[in-house]
Amino acid sequence: MSSAGENMDRIEREILIDAPIERVWALVSEPGWWVGDGDPSHRSVTQEGDLVVVDYPPYGRFPVLPISSDAPRYVSYRGGEDPGQQLVEGTSTLVEFFLTEQGGGTLLRVVESGFTSLYPSADARATAVEDNVGGWEMQLDVAKRDAEQMQA
Repeated sequence: MSSAGENMDRIEREILIDAPIERVWALVSEPGWWVGDGDPSHRSVTQEGDLVVVDYPPYGRFPVLPISSDAPRYVSYRGGEDPGQQLVEGTSTLVEFFLTEQGGGTLLRVVESGFTSLYPSADARATAVEDNVGGWEMQLDVAKRDAEQMQA
């Protein structure tokens, strides 16, 4: 449970990856790479206009809207839970990836924000943030594994 003063609108996590920034960029610049269990064979990705929709049975279809990109240092997306709903502030969270060269590797930082407007109920928001904190920790481990195993 979170304390009353804790910010429940954003999640920030980072991981140091022993791979060059270009290799990490190749992973995080794919819209929706973070949806799933780390095994790409368990999901399918389709383009629907500006949206990328990740089908991840049995959990559903997850729309991802690319927002901004500054290769190889920054990329952002809006993500939601309803492919039929426009992804804007209030109907989605903003997912940002920041890449920084550090030593011979890359520091990958993710920031997901917008939980307050997406989940007006404090209980629903706390659950969503808690679920996503665990999800990001798993997905950053997947990014580290995949980037470090990619062929140069």
